[in-house]
Amino acid sequence: MSFVYKGFDVDTRLGAVPVIIVRTEVEKDVVRTIFGQDYPALFVVNKYDVYLYSCEDMEGTVPPTLVSSMKGLKGFSKLYQPSKSLELEFEIPVSSKLIDHINEIRRRNKIVALSIHFWFDAASLSPSFILKPSLEDSVYKISPSGVKRHLMTFSTEEINLLMKKLGYAEFIKFDIPVPLVPEVPIEILKKSAVELKNVEDEIVRGIYSEALRISRNIIMNYLTEPVKEGGNKKRVLKEEISNYVLNTIPSSYKSIYEGVFKGIEDTLLSNLDHIHKFVKEDTGKLIAMPSREEAEYVYLMLVSILRYISQLILTWSQTK
Repeated sequence: MSFVYKGFDVDTRLGAVPVIIVRTEVEKDVVRTIFGQDYPALFVVNKYDVYLYSCEDMEGTVPPTLVSSMKGLKGFSKLYQPSKSLELEFEIPVSSKLIDHINEIRRRNKIVALSIHFWFDAASLSPSFILKPSLEDSVYKISPSGVKRHLMTFSTEEINLLMKKLGYAEFIKFDIPVPLVPEVPIEILKKSAVELKNVEDEIVRGIYSEALRISRNIIMNYLTEPVKEGGNKKRVLKEEISNYVLNTIPSSYKSIYEGVFKGIEDTLLSNLDHIHKFVKEDTGKLIAMPSREEAEYVYLMLVSILRYISQLILTWSQTK
């Protein structure tokens, strides 16, 4: 029957799982072919399957990779009125696993695609009852080149809009250069980068409190250390990090980079104080719910610092 994709919406019903609503439509002339005339009819979708794919391009010219599927989803019924098009809406339940799959496709710079296949019965209601059972069809979408495809690909803008409607943070992707040299300070940076990837994942999921907790651990466990000064305890940038660079660069640059690392230390400690407005300093327990902006603020700071230090080490190691 050629059900064509007509857009999507999101329904975040109170007390229920959010759903993505895929709207489809088939013209009245096509409906008429089932019964031979344009009669009032009842369409009953018995069940439908949804498949999520990863694609190389919007046209689906390269065979797609199946990522996940939801089979046997509960159907619905729709009354058809003569002289009108038939519109069906398919609901896709939203789970954290589905969001993870979509974001993983995007992290790999691939195209998100869906396929919906369904089974239905059609019954003419007048002038006589005519039942057409056990029919099946798939939803198709017009590709950018104008081709009808049952593999429905979605642009970055469409997926960004979907995530926004679902209330998830916009997708964030940074490439952090992690030096692959076996010295101790390099390991500290590598561990920090791994944890920073977990911060990104939590921001994408919208779990901002956990993003701040992980950021706190990066600063406290990897990038800074406690020291005693005049009977008081304070935190400083780990010496392994600064010393690795200071022992590599020419002596004429040391005073410059000593000031640079003092600035990095101050920035880390300032952000740690900011985190502790939301996460208790000694226990790490949540004391106030952070917003997306709070989590992204600290995240972007850590990205910048790790990128900068990593690149310094790479640069000066090559000049030795």
